[in-house]
Amino acid sequence: MVISGRVFSFVRGSDVERDGMYLEVSEQIDDQRCVVFEVFYSDENGKMTFSGLKADLPFELLEVVARTARESLTPINMAGEAI
Repeated sequence: MVISGRVFSFVRGSDVERDGMYLEVSEQIDDQRCVVFEVFYSDENGKMTFSGLKADLPFELLEVVARTARESLTPINMAGEAI
């Protein structure tokens, strides 16, 4: 995904040790992929947290990631509604 001329990618995964799901956001800089932040949803307490690893990120990126994390990390029931 290109935002403000910068290339970002998302990885969604499960973390058994922390008991939850995460959305990791990386920026492609030259030939390297640099993790810039992570959103984590805890199955244990139902809370979502944000860990920023780099400053000066485009606000539009944060908006996209917040929406994506809400839709892809929060558990849903069989009717497709957030639990």
